[in-house]
Amino acid sequence: MKCCIVGAGAIGVYLGVNLARAGHDVTIAARGKTLARLREDGMTLTTLDGAVLTVRPRIADTAFPDEAGKQDAVFVTVKGYSVPELVPVLAALSGAETIFIQNGLPWWYLAGCGDDALDPGGRLAAAVPASRIIGCVTYANVRNTGPGTAQHMGDDNFVLGRADGRSDPALEAIAGAMTSAGLSAAISRSVARDIWIKLWGSVAFNPISALTGATLDLIAQSEETGPTVRRIMREVEAVATAMGIEFGISVDERLAQAAKAGAFRTSMLQDLDAGRRMEIDAIIGSVGALARRNGVAVPATDTLLALIRQKAWVSGLN
Repeated sequence: MKCCIVGAGAIGVYLGVNLARAGHDVTIAARGKTLARLREDGMTLTTLDGAVLTVRPRIADTAFPDEAGKQDAVFVTVKGYSVPELVPVLAALSGAETIFIQNGLPWWYLAGCGDDALDPGGRLAAAVPASRIIGCVTYANVRNTGPGTAQHMGDDNFVLGRADGRSDPALEAIAGAMTSAGLSAAISRSVARDIWIKLWGSVAFNPISALTGATLDLIAQSEETGPTVRRIMREVEAVATAMGIEFGISVDERLAQAAKAGAFRTSMLQDLDAGRRMEIDAIIGSVGALARRNGVAVPATDTLLALIRQKAWVSGLN
């Protein structure tokens, strides 16, 4: 499969190295220091068993939208707040199936709810045909170790699906390509539900980890933070229910899933430690906005949102 990966952070490196090693025709679209590093040294992934794998895929500069060329699939792996900056690139690649892999609620889901908070002016919606959009949730634990480098810490699960739940040859081919690369890629009939189930925990886990420095296992099992986590999760579930999403599992079951990740440092904690902007709006702000729109009270979530926004402000990461 001919595929372009836009963004060479942790998930971009993980996908790029595995797909390239499986024989797929991979192009990496990047910018700035990452672009220069990729062109000089290639892309490197350290595996679970400590092996260091380096590949040298074709590199394209996002400043030149046509440089990537025609593709079968485009994996967008940048942070949610950076996706709108990619409109020229995504418009140039609009003939390809486009897989969005972001934390939190993605722009295309919010757009379907009439909310353009993550797509100001609807520019992404105009650039990417709705029929070409594939949502994706991943639980892969991959740590960003520098420009074009990453370390796989655990799990390799990806869940893909169309907004309308249909499956088709293009979606099946993408899942097949990922499977051929040693990844676990499942096709979902309700990717919106899968997004919400991951978000269900993330709304509490990510901000609390950034505020306290605690890893996921501690947050999920702590007697001190446990009541707050459960309160927030019940609020998120109420918002999801108002949006027509039924989880089908209990809060305890979701917490047990999280605890299995062990001493996992959430993406917000990793971003904070690295001095990178945190994905506050996609992970927690968007839930608060949908709650207000649907008349659902979320006081604990609102309090956590205010605290993490202040943490970002005092850290200079607005």
